[in-house]
Amino acid sequence: MSRSETLYCEMCGSPIVGRPYRAIVDGVEMVLCASCYLKLTRSGRAVPVRERPRRAKAASRQPKRPTRKVSIELLDLVEDYPEIIRRAREAKGWDLRTLAQKLRISETMLRRIEQGKYKPPIDLARRIEKILKIKILEPTELEDEYEAPPPGKLTLGDVVIIRRDED
Repeated sequence: MSRSETLYCEMCGSPIVGRPYRAIVDGVEMVLCASCYLKLTRSGRAVPVRERPRRAKAASRQPKRPTRKVSIELLDLVEDYPEIIRRAREAKGWDLRTLAQKLRISETMLRRIEQGKYKPPIDLARRIEKILKIKILEPTELEDEYEAPPPGKLTLGDVVIIRRDED
């Protein structure tokens, strides 16, 4: 950052004259003017961020660790998941209370899942699959209108699928 570039307080928006301060306000690190910094730290709404001393670059740097490739697995519940869960539970001879205890959820939630009134999140669906030894998750196929972005031009909209409950 050059000296001629003006910094603005991220709290009040005024230009910062002098030294900028860094603080965590409501879980977000912000650049603050002296006035906002003092008000917020005194009231306890902000926690100062300690500046880390910059290290000189070492001549023999350790090699970077290999990066991991992240694969995005899109999963959705099969259409008849309530019936599959109920049949598997009954086949094991378990009542709602027993399975709910094993899944660490309430009986009411399990009843709503078996009635199809509540769609369990993916992590709960995986626990159900593991405990009952059934398959209720399947890969989701992207819609036909999806067009892959050019290489290096990936946006959040290309990755996120927004689910809306149909009422």
